[in-house]
Amino acid sequence: MLTGIIAEYDPFHRGHKYHIEKTRELTGGDIAVIMSGSFVQRGEPAVYNKYVRTRAALLNGADMVMELPVQYATGAADVFAFGAVSILERSNIFDCLSFGSESADINALEKTAEILADEPEELKILIKKYSAEGMSYPKARGRALNEYAGIEGALLESPNDILALEYIKQLKINGSNIRPIAVKRLGSGYSSADMEREFPSAMAIRAELTRDKKKALSAVPENCREIFENEKITRLDDFSSMLMYKLITAERAELSDIADITEGLENRILGFGFGSITELAEGIKTRRYTRLKIQRALLHILLDIKKEAQKTPPEYIRVLGFRRGKENMISELADKAELPVILNVKENEDMLRAEITASDIYNAINGGKKGEEYKTGVVVV
Repeated sequence: MLTGIIAEYDPFHRGHKYHIEKTRELTGGDIAVIMSGSFVQRGEPAVYNKYVRTRAALLNGADMVMELPVQYATGAADVFAFGAVSILERSNIFDCLSFGSESADINALEKTAEILADEPEELKILIKKYSAEGMSYPKARGRALNEYAGIEGALLESPNDILALEYIKQLKINGSNIRPIAVKRLGSGYSSADMEREFPSAMAIRAELTRDKKKALSAVPENCREIFENEKITRLDDFSSMLMYKLITAERAELSDIADITEGLENRILGFGFGSITELAEGIKTRRYTRLKIQRALLHILLDIKKEAQKTPPEYIRVLGFRRGKENMISELADKAELPVILNVKENEDMLRAEITASDIYNAINGGKKGEEYKTGVVVV
């Protein structure tokens, strides 16, 4: 029995360890994680690099960690799920997919995902109607689903449930035999800044890292604290100068091909002026263009991620790390996967070009050199 977990681990904390332990309790088998690399879904860099986060996951129960390619890792929930579930499916070794969920109501999640997978015409019309009224797409879809099928708003507004719906939707679109498993999320909500709970959110920990690193790291497993303590923290505004150069030299027509640039958003971006990325995102957000969408669009400009790249299925499966004694998982993956399985960057640099570039940009902020991705091997714990 092999169960997949799709994650960012930004940073890895006690709640993530609980999820892995609970998943193993429910399934009794091995666990492989598909994890974002240098950049994450909220349109920001990961606070710690992917190899540090891979080690943390392996030290706390994951048996193998694979990388979610950057074009999906930085996408909206549907893109994120499309890339990750495609890797699960085309690996041909997974039995289950486990995810954290605010509701943990697998029946409601499956019912709603079935509707989303079928996309009835009436639902499409309602989404367009509410989008035309100026709502962001997630809000418009939530309102439409409530009107169309009486789906409760909480299920459509909670971040982990939103991702869960997208995972299950992709499984249904693919006619998958992979079984979804919902694990009840404990502790603070996704957006909570409360550090006093037993399981503070990753958002709270990231915020606390700039104020009181020792307090922030008290929320991660003890075996991770020394690892994180000695690592540099990476923040979105570290990349402001790079992005401003890209905007200064960009042609308006080029920007329209970039992922998350929709309905003339490039004009708002270029018309605002120059400053930090957070100032830019805050200054041009609207009711329709949420700050997260703006940040993703700006990050895609920086990384040169095109719309088409997010629609194309993954072309490879990259292993970032595994636990000693679990080498058989690599062998089985290489045997059964429909895609090339990559452990060596040098031998696969053409397929990994976007990932190498993203890592070079990430590492440039942290005093690294071009080509660091070639020098870092698979993490073995």
